[in-house]
Amino acid sequence: MDPYVQKLWRYRELLHGELPIAARLTIQWLLVDAVREHTHLKPQASPWEAIERPQLVSVANDVLEQAVTLMGAQFGVLQLYVSAQDTLLMIAARNFAPDFADRFACFTPDGRTACSRALASQRRVIVEDVANDELFAPHADAALSAGFRSLQATPVTQKSGEVVGIITTHYAAPRAIQQDRLGRLDEYVRGASSEIVAACA
Repeated sequence: MDPYVQKLWRYRELLHGELPIAARLTIQWLLVDAVREHTHLKPQASPWEAIERPQLVSVANDVLEQAVTLMGAQFGVLQLYVSAQDTLLMIAARNFAPDFADRFACFTPDGRTACSRALASQRRVIVEDVANDELFAPHADAALSAGFRSLQATPVTQKSGEVVGIITTHYAAPRAIQQDRLGRLDEYVRGASSEIVAACA
């Protein structure tokens, strides 16, 4: 199935299930925005004008921008974890081509992607080279086509420790990520998590 069509289908499937209100509003906006971008409709054209960008999406984009800059990364993604339907939902992305973003816009954690592994372990996962990571192997070709060779995925958690999302930064070349950068990211995420949690309420 075409990645764009698959993305729309997954959004619609999610909307038919149980969702927190912030997640529902976000997915509705993502669905409308995807159709608008694909068909090149102007934002003010009816009925699109009635659907405002959710606060969660705005917060996620701001947080991701800071994370990508802090980490000196070439790409980045922020995903919301929709626990009611065990789904990782991409709500912000940086510098990825549409095909890659569509393919990973919305999926059930598979235990192989770095974000899936970070969600399961509730700990950061670092892949220094996607070409040499056995677990990542099913997605290695997609990663190489997208232009990245290494990545790190850091959970965003509530005070209770529950994971609400994953911030992933990606790099064009294989690399061992500097500990001082990871420390700065951890400090930033601890502060930003409260904004994300508040926007999810």
